[in-house]
Amino acid sequence: MTNGSGNKPPLPSSGNKTAAPSSGNKPAALLSVRDEYRPFFSIDMGYQVGSNRCQTGKSRRNLTIKMVARFGLISPSLIEVFYGTNRRLALEHLNKLVAEGLLVDVRTPRSVDGRVYVLSFSGARMAEELMGIAIHYRSVSEPSQRVNQNTIMHDLMCAFVIMRGLLNTRQEADFSPQWQRFISETEFRRLHPENSTRNIDGLVQEPSGTLAAIEMEHAFKTKKQRQTILKKWANGLESGLYQKVMLFSHNMDILSDTKRLHQQLLTEATGANAAKRSPKGEALNHAEVERLQKAIIYRTVYCQELTALFYP
Repeated sequence: MTNGSGNKPPLPSSGNKTAAPSSGNKPAALLSVRDEYRPFFSIDMGYQVGSNRCQTGKSRRNLTIKMVARFGLISPSLIEVFYGTNRRLALEHLNKLVAEGLLVDVRTPRSVDGRVYVLSFSGARMAEELMGIAIHYRSVSEPSQRVNQNTIMHDLMCAFVIMRGLLNTRQEADFSPQWQRFISETEFRRLHPENSTRNIDGLVQEPSGTLAAIEMEHAFKTKKQRQTILKKWANGLESGLYQKVMLFSHNMDILSDTKRLHQQLLTEATGANAAKRSPKGEALNHAEVERLQKAIIYRTVYCQELTALFYP
């Protein structure tokens, strides 16, 4: 282990026929990815309902520990959605892990549940054994210090979108994931700490093998902020870190305003006075503009679910 710093959305089905993405023999999609991505893409994050309560409990226990390790936190609301259960059973599940010394209950008004759960030291050790990768565990006197209070809502939304797409079902017997593997925001930041690279909210690999950056738009941003983000996305696309960028939000107005500013900036970037308009080092060339126009996708698929879950 290394040391470092009202209404519920429709529940995704989790019937017995929901298959978990396997990480046994490496699939062809894994053989062509960047070397630094492979350890994270090899982690099995699937959820399989067992033939009895014991098997289902073990599957939930392991997946919850892995989710908290990778996203940094979890809440009862997310457990309720991911496992297709109710609030009482979600709390019972999480509090049992607290009683076992694997999780710590952190009370905070920044969460819609009034609390989030983070790993204990024993939980981090268990996560290392389950995933086969080092966990950066920061030992502090107060567990709440391991959570960034200013980004709790954003971080929970990112976890929801990534896991919701991974566990997606169309019907009870039709397991249809939007993507099959992912890298969390924290994991990506440690892989690519350079300032020229945008610290995306997650990276997923779709069934086709395409790598897509995930961005959660939780608030309005200024035109200047959007310019900086576009340039960093362009750097990431050119470097082959991902092939497209998917934007999600709980608010259609935020998503529409983001699209408006992007279109305005990309149009201005091809104009005669583009170099004068853009801050130094952030001007986009024609190739970058074309690449961004093809790569950026505005996804509204989880907008209503996010609103119902986080702003009831």
